[in-house]
Amino acid sequence: MPSTFFAFNIARRGISAHKIALDVTAHNVANASTPGFSRQQAVFSTTSPFSTASMNRPQQAGQIGTGVAVSEIRRMRDSFLDYQIRPQLSKLGEWEERYAALNHVEKILMEPTESGLSNVFSRFWDAWQELSKNPTSGATRAGVVEKGVTLANSLHAVAEQTEVTLSDLTTKVRMSVNDVNAIAEQLAALNRQIITNVAAGLNPNDLADRRDVLLDDLSRTLGFTQLTQANGAIDVVLGGRHLVQGTLYSELTVDSGGQITWPDGTGATVVEGRLAGLSAAAGWLRDVFYANINTLTVHLSDLVNTAHASGQSLTTPPSPLGADFFVIPAGTAGREARFITVNPDIVADHALVRAGASGAGSADGSNALLVVRQRHANSLPGGTNLEGYYNALVIALGVEAQQSSRMFVNQDALVNQLDNRRQESAGVSIDEEMASMIQFQHGYAAAARLLDTLDETLEVLINLGR
Repeated sequence: MPSTFFAFNIARRGISAHKIALDVTAHNVANASTPGFSRQQAVFSTTSPFSTASMNRPQQAGQIGTGVAVSEIRRMRDSFLDYQIRPQLSKLGEWEERYAALNHVEKILMEPTESGLSNVFSRFWDAWQELSKNPTSGATRAGVVEKGVTLANSLHAVAEQTEVTLSDLTTKVRMSVNDVNAIAEQLAALNRQIITNVAAGLNPNDLADRRDVLLDDLSRTLGFTQLTQANGAIDVVLGGRHLVQGTLYSELTVDSGGQITWPDGTGATVVEGRLAGLSAAAGWLRDVFYANINTLTVHLSDLVNTAHASGQSLTTPPSPLGADFFVIPAGTAGREARFITVNPDIVADHALVRAGASGAGSADGSNALLVVRQRHANSLPGGTNLEGYYNALVIALGVEAQQSSRMFVNQDALVNQLDNRRQESAGVSIDEEMASMIQFQHGYAAAARLLDTLDETLEVLINLGR
């Protein structure tokens, strides 16, 4: 049968178990505002009873309980919600970057405002219209040159700021890749610690929380597949290759062309996340927006120069200088908008503006009118004119930006919804923890009171012989 001190051990176990539960509650309360912290719970279980079935078991009514112990400190987190939210975080990061880049380009164009490129075009054509009416007016000629310079400078500004935006996107890609490498290194280090603790039979709850925070951050940057191993490690697979495998990790790099590569030089497949959004935004800006701005510039120069060269200057005799109104330097193919200028000869001498038809008098403005007609010449790709081509580009930018904005808002709402569901299970409720604290406090006090009662009982037994 159990000894006289049997109940002392039960009381001791009760005190110890409730003390551990109070420590877990204190840890929860202290980390109520810690990002990524998952609520923990002390799981109580009965210890092995006395006695077990055997030939020499003591004769008594039945098994006697031996008390309580904390069998596990459980991490209250729904892993399924993590699997749900991380792909959505990747999509959110992608659309966030696309929206930010396209919204910035919209501000570059400043449409529709008085400073927008469409108004600069209109004022340029209006200046030529006025010149057709007053071809001998020095002020009108100066106005044409001034509006031409303003148009060229406006194209410069759009091209230059687009190039700066593309350069910034490349820089952000490099910075994001550096972040990915840093996260991968930390994940491998955490895997190493978690494997060691799991092998020792421990629950590394706080380490797992830190790892989940890193996985959430990584998912915002790129889409990946997460593989949980039996030893507690989590592998990160990107495009069929391991970015993190147990305690090992690979470092990504960015080559001179902006391509993300593995250490062996093979291109890395990035389908979602900020990196995918940056790549998609840069591709659209470079291959659609910037290319079309340069196409617009080339056709503007060709149309105006062809019409302008057919006329004659106001100088006597007519000068061969200034045949081209716009000049695009050689060797600037693909960057015409960045380098187009008004002919320096015309800037220096406004009389070189060819407003009159060849052989006509100085009062003739028919060639200026011919230049104005190029405004509506349907010679650009798609069978449209300069204004129609530019308007189509602005509309395309608006559509892309609007779609990115809509997808970003939708993804943000979805991620918030999933995060709220995750917080319902993993988040710390102060009221709930206070209730648990009172429960454990009473359990601790009751076990201590039991110990006190047993002490008094034992004292009676000890003093029987006195």
